[in-house]
Amino acid sequence: MIAFKELLLRAKRGEEKAFEELFAIFEPLVRKCSIVNGHVDEDLRQILLMEFVQAVRKFRI
Repeated sequence: MIAFKELLLRAKRGEEKAFEELFAIFEPLVRKCSIVNGHVDEDLRQILLMEFVQAVRKFRI
């Protein structure tokens, strides 16, 4: 597995594969945070995914 920092740098440059790998790492957390009343709220999940993408793009290394 590629080092996390390198993966993050690639994602910041816009590499789709890097975003996919990062999402695979954080998907369980996104899913957990999307649960409302015992069920995944897909609208909330989508919002969290958009925020995830923005956070990666804005992250300063």
